Amino acid sequence: MSISQRVSDFGIVKSDQSLTVSSTAVGLTVPSGAISGLLTNGAEAIRLRWGTPTASVGHYIAPYTSIELFSDMSTVKLIRVGSSDSVIFVTYYQT
Repeated sequence: MSISQRVSDFGIVKSDQSLTVSSTAVGLTVPSGAISGLLTNGAEAIRLRWGTPTASVGHYIAPYTSIELFSDMSTVKLIRVGSSDSVIFVTYYQT
């Protein structure tokens, strides 16, 4: 299955967001009506958690990794792991 076929399974693109992840946990700005998201991490490791992550607690997301998000994305928060910020990119989808 190609990437374009897989991404189409998410639904119709609603919007996108670019976000710098630093030493303080930050949340996503999820648009109304979004049902899923595809998050791509930048060049530095980060942690993701439904709640508040720390540099050592939460799902580890290696550089250049993509994560599929579903359910209540408004409670997702991210924080950097090392001493360098990372820029993530999220595409939100609707039905």
